[in-house]
Amino acid sequence: MSLETKALRGVPWTILSYGANKLITVATTVVLARLLVPADFGLFALALLATNGLSMFNDLGLGGTLVLRQDLDRRAQGTVLTVMVGTAATLAVLLAAASPLVARAFEEPRLEEILLALAPLILLGGVNWFHEALLQRELEFRRRFVALTAQSIAYAATAISLGALADAGVWSLVGGQLAGILTYGAVLLWVVPYRVRPAFDREVAKLALGTGSGFLVQRTCAFLQENADYLAVGRVLGPTQLGFYSMAYRLGELPYWAIADPVAKVTFPGFARMRQRGEDVRPTFLSTLRTVALVACPLSLVLSAAADPFTRVILGETWLPMIPVLSILGIWGVIRPVQVTLGWLLNSAGAAGLMGAISIATLLVLVPALFVAADRGGIDAVAWVMVADMVLSSVLLTLAIRRRVQLAPGRIMRAVAPLAPALALGWIAGRVVATAVEPDLLALLLSGAATLAVYAGTLLVLAPALLPATLRQARSAVGR
Repeated sequence: MSLETKALRGVPWTILSYGANKLITVATTVVLARLLVPADFGLFALALLATNGLSMFNDLGLGGTLVLRQDLDRRAQGTVLTVMVGTAATLAVLLAAASPLVARAFEEPRLEEILLALAPLILLGGVNWFHEALLQRELEFRRRFVALTAQSIAYAATAISLGALADAGVWSLVGGQLAGILTYGAVLLWVVPYRVRPAFDREVAKLALGTGSGFLVQRTCAFLQENADYLAVGRVLGPTQLGFYSMAYRLGELPYWAIADPVAKVTFPGFARMRQRGEDVRPTFLSTLRTVALVACPLSLVLSAAADPFTRVILGETWLPMIPVLSILGIWGVIRPVQVTLGWLLNSAGAAGLMGAISIATLLVLVPALFVAADRGGIDAVAWVMVADMVLSSVLLTLAIRRRVQLAPGRIMRAVAPLAPALALGWIAGRVVATAVEPDLLALLLSGAATLAVYAGTLLVLAPALLPATLRQARSAVGR
């Protein structure tokens, strides 16, 4: 059984949304990397660590509730909006009050004024998250594309203007962030399919918070998992090393944002509706997992194999210490799309609490390991810890799916099994070419081509029907 037509139509729009917006963002980052120094990126990463750390409590898990609970009427949705905005306002005040303490903790006095400037974003985030969840609930991915594109353009125009014309340093990034979020909020309000008025019903709030608690635990743990490495590097090694690490991390996660996240935005509400109707989601999930892995994994592989010429050509000599980290986090990026797809299947099955428990379990191992790695091995060791964490999390999610969805790990493994040897051989080919060829631009182009060619060729030998079937599925989704 396939996802309903409206959900399938959302797949091309979510991928297009990513492609257009990340193209703008990556191009902006490359330009800013030539205008700013790594320490500016590291300092901004520390500021985002604090603001995002509080922002994850903005919706108290209610965004997921809004998508999952299709029975919420307009008044119930208004209650969700009221709770989210009230929480966001409280958190914005808390960030402003705590900014001196955060600056002192990282021994970076400039953090205080940056956090004060970013505090309003938390307040606006409460409204934005509600409207974004509303678009996801209604499967209105084309409208979301418009809002995200406007955000990216505003960020790029502001950040580059400040960096190039005003020599604003880290404030180029701060100004770009402010402009982007403000624009995003304004466009979201314009494109939502219907307006929801603030309301409050205590019983509805209690019910919604109960449903959202699993999402909140999961998001809190996910934030800590995704940012504990930033915390360890920033606290132990300082903003310059964090600048190198954060740039490599941003690049390594691009394929996840390109493929896995857009697909998850569609499959989460789609699977939730299928399960509500009593349909079996397992065949569709396996097909989705195979497609996500088939497309997303080799993109990260290219970054890993061609890390050296990529850094030299795209970012410049200032960023050369990033090369080993990018190579390692490219491997991390190969695993992440699969891990995320497994997680959202559990979410759609109403197992957000179980996902949260798994996140807590892996987090208890991850955080101390990251601090030890940063202290003893630097940013390269931190990256390897992140790879190990991704493997462990994927294994635990697979076991949880067997319990909650009655889908055997063997079936999941068979869905992606042909990819492993193809990825390994593709990486070897790309790394050999990147090492042997000069100049750097030619090495980058040929390394990427070799990686993808060997990957595709190996798949055609081991699973000749896989690529044609995926292309047919993609054409079907677009045609709908």
